[in-house]
Amino acid sequence: MGDSTKIEWADRTFNPWIGCQKVSPACYFCYAETQNNHRKWNGGTWGPHAPRTRTSESNWRKPYQWERNAAKFFAEHGRRQRVFCASLADWLDNRVPQNWRVDLAKVIADTPSLDWMLLSKRLENFDHLAPWPRQQIPDNVWIGASAENQAMADRRGEQIATIPAKLRFYSCEPLLSEIVLK
Repeated sequence: MGDSTKIEWADRTFNPWIGCQKVSPACYFCYAETQNNHRKWNGGTWGPHAPRTRTSESNWRKPYQWERNAAKFFAEHGRRQRVFCASLADWLDNRVPQNWRVDLAKVIADTPSLDWMLLSKRLENFDHLAPWPRQQIPDNVWIGASAENQAMADRRGEQIATIPAKLRFYSCEPLLSEIVLK
């Protein structure tokens, strides 16, 4: 998990924990839930009452390996490595123990040569769950909003506009209907 990815806009994935619950129409097409049903990471359960499972310590060490190889990656690709964080969860899920997010913040701080892409459908939770205040988001953190239709793009667009990350982005997958980003 995480050594490479087929996600076109990321070089690596890092899953600090696994598990989530449906909060919007895109969630009905959740690949993480489908994978969990097959691989049984959370015992095959998913949703509001299912466990959130922290990944192994060896998995948590991988970003440090990527950091050690960051200069080589930059020399080969002409840019920094992009790490999509929590492709099998939502980093702002309120069912995740807060100390796990604090541990994630430490990994991010310890890997300043990696760009961390933190995508969420729960940006309304930022102020009370993010491991840093808005004005102290590390420069290597990109904050993303998932938007699958116009209603979610409008709602999450208003939310992400207030978060002063160095880079903000949208992920429009699965795209359920045409949207106009404002």
